[in-house]
Amino acid sequence: MANGFTGKIARVNLTTKEISTIDTEKYAEFGGGYGIGAAIFWDLAVAPGEWDLKDPHDPRHVLPIMTGRLAATGVPGAGRTSVCGICPETFPTREFHRGNFGGRFATMLKLAGWDGIVIEGMSENPVWLNIINDQIKIEDGKELWGKDTWETQQRIASMVGGRTRYGEDWHQIGDAYTTARPQIVCIGPIGEAKSSLASLIHGSGCSSLVSGYGSIFGAKKLKAISVTGTGNVKMADPKGVLDARLADMQTPISSGQFGPAIPGSGSCNPCLRADRRRDTLYGGETMCTSQLWLGDRGTEAADRAAGALMKYGASSWAAHFTGAFESDVPDAPEFFHHKVPMETGIGWYLRYLYEQGVLGPGKQIESAPLPMDQWGELVFREAFLDAIARREGIGDAIAEGVCEAAKRWGRLEQDMENGALRFPAWGATGHWTMPYVEWAYNYLLGAGDPSWHGFSSAVGTSRDGTPIEKVLERLSARVIPYNGDIFMFNYAWKGDEARKTGIYSEHKAKEVAWTRHYASFWNESMAFCEFFLPRLNTVTPEMEMNYYRAVTGSKSSFADTIEIGRKIWTLERSIRTMAGLSREQEVFFPYMYRPGAGGMAAFGGVPVYEDGKWRWDDLPDMYLDKGGVEEFKTHFYKLEGWDTAHGWPTRKTLEGYGMKHVADTMEKKGKLGA
Repeated sequence: MANGFTGKIARVNLTTKEISTIDTEKYAEFGGGYGIGAAIFWDLAVAPGEWDLKDPHDPRHVLPIMTGRLAATGVPGAGRTSVCGICPETFPTREFHRGNFGGRFATMLKLAGWDGIVIEGMSENPVWLNIINDQIKIEDGKELWGKDTWETQQRIASMVGGRTRYGEDWHQIGDAYTTARPQIVCIGPIGEAKSSLASLIHGSGCSSLVSGYGSIFGAKKLKAISVTGTGNVKMADPKGVLDARLADMQTPISSGQFGPAIPGSGSCNPCLRADRRRDTLYGGETMCTSQLWLGDRGTEAADRAAGALMKYGASSWAAHFTGAFESDVPDAPEFFHHKVPMETGIGWYLRYLYEQGVLGPGKQIESAPLPMDQWGELVFREAFLDAIARREGIGDAIAEGVCEAAKRWGRLEQDMENGALRFPAWGATGHWTMPYVEWAYNYLLGAGDPSWHGFSSAVGTSRDGTPIEKVLERLSARVIPYNGDIFMFNYAWKGDEARKTGIYSEHKAKEVAWTRHYASFWNESMAFCEFFLPRLNTVTPEMEMNYYRAVTGSKSSFADTIEIGRKIWTLERSIRTMAGLSREQEVFFPYMYRPGAGGMAAFGGVPVYEDGKWRWDDLPDMYLDKGGVEEFKTHFYKLEGWDTAHGWPTRKTLEGYGMKHVADTMEKKGKLGA
């Protein structure tokens, strides 16, 4: 194969130590990246029917780690690595989910000749994978087990390259030479402890923040994957890629504090945005949630806290404290003291229990070894990580995640009911769910944080004075094939308008569907960073198509790509259906249905249509209506071709996407939508 594909996917069984290949061509219809990963997961983990898809630490768990089709071609922002599987992080059940991380791993894997690597089985002893072009070896990992993620990468780099001074010396590999250091993804001590808070770490801190896949590496005794490649990736029109990149550099690609990349700035490979909080030797990311984990900005202590988080291999979302923003949300419970974190995490919950007098030294919930009186200090963050890694004292409960810990402590029902467990759905840390209700619905329907900022800035107040109707007309023209419906962007949440054209309507169902279809193809399968694309106020969909056609040579339209995204999304739904998902499980946590659920509009408010007029509004008092959410779900299920009783894909829908084999398997298990 060519035109963005290398043509082969590695398959590594850690139980039998067998290494084989999968032909990429078999799965090309799923686009690339996550789409192919989900299709492989279906074939290897679901279709055989030997596993109930419940325990993410089961040896039968198959973990596809995939590159996007545009990786290693020079297309900016398209070098992310996709991972999918059963997620240890979701609550109350473990759901099929997907995550991804940036950096340079995907680029190097493609240069080594692989479109992805699929991990099966479970090793008895610690191992790591050493990939050098087409050679893959399962190496002894005993020496690495127990090391942090930075030490692990340093040691592997020296094992692979000897005394090579990367970036200065030529390193011979077969008949080829390279100055590049191996690109490595690994786990730290928290992954080794099989904690649901564990992340996969690449470089200094590029991490798969959602889904807890570091825990699965730990269960499989897989410490790391290292890859060195000296090849290239063929594309249909190399000049077209360069032309598209040069054209992109003439467009506004900055937002908020981020600006275009300049010489010397930190970046994924090869990005134009330089979306980095600090530059490091490892060339990786320290994301905002990591850099603000301590709560300070730009201090030495904040840097040290972020570094510790990455070294231990913890997710800054699953191990979240309070985040960057607090707001005085109307009608929020008194225990927030008029400072509701916009991203309430497990760290905040520990402080809440301490303030309530139920957690602490000698209390109902013993806090040792955590120094609760130093909650806001670096020493507490370090003790928190160490306790989880060792599963010492309270760390054993925390390692299972906030909701599992609350359940163990006998606090789950009480703190869900009173709003202290402020996690929108599936136990996932909240992230811009109010007033950006499409984000909340993505939590509900996709088993956690979608990490998709596509609309949050696009629907905000006009910066150039353009009237709101014109802004929405321009925006609605870009969301093909649902274009032309400005009520998709109506955030009216009260009264009849909420059901007629607002957040419970068919219009909002179309907006939410478009976000999942776009993301499934462009962000998760083509692997564009969602901070790079979409840019719905400027270059989407033209820029995406310029890059895509130059690499693939495809004559497809943008609508065709969205339809592939819908196919991938439908397959994801089918996998989750086979794992036991049904309509009644898709409910928000109780606080979302009550006054006090509001959030913060970060980009000047959202559009609201009421009494025949449009306006922008921050909607700080927004909350959801249970009946309205159920009406929305019915609209959404119908739109997607799922039955409304269960939310299961129907045979007609599946066969329409060429997935008769999926429909047949679901029917045998009594899981096919009527």
